[in-house]
Amino acid sequence: MFSTFGRGERKGQAVPRWGKNFLVRRIRPVSRKLGILDELVNFRVMRRTYGTDLQKHGSLKDVQGALRHASIKTTADVYVQTLDDSVLKAVDARTAEVLKDWKQPRPNEAVAAPKRRQIKKRNHEVQTQLTQVDPNDLSEVSVSG
Repeated sequence: MFSTFGRGERKGQAVPRWGKNFLVRRIRPVSRKLGILDELVNFRVMRRTYGTDLQKHGSLKDVQGALRHASIKTTADVYVQTLDDSVLKAVDARTAEVLKDWKQPRPNEAVAAPKRRQIKKRNHEVQTQLTQVDPNDLSEVSVSG
């Protein structure tokens, strides 16, 4: 999944691909089409989700092998959460309720920018507004959200 061919001194050899590139160029475009915010898509979340989901299909030892952990304690304590059937049903019901009105965006429809970008843009607008005001008369400044 992450190997590519090297350049320069390592030309023609299989070398690891930079993981961040794979995330940005391959995985996030798919998640954006599904309407998932970038902050929710990273390798840590994917590994933990995979580990938790994999326990339904095999033993804890199988999950340890798939995640390539030397210690089963790491797998059990960090990557796998045990989910009782009642908890799973409650979470599924709540998720269904939250997503009941969700519609998948059309393929050409842009997904809304993450809040971080909106806040950054708003901060820039406020700073621009403040630089255009006479420092002696701050009554002209109105900051609305």
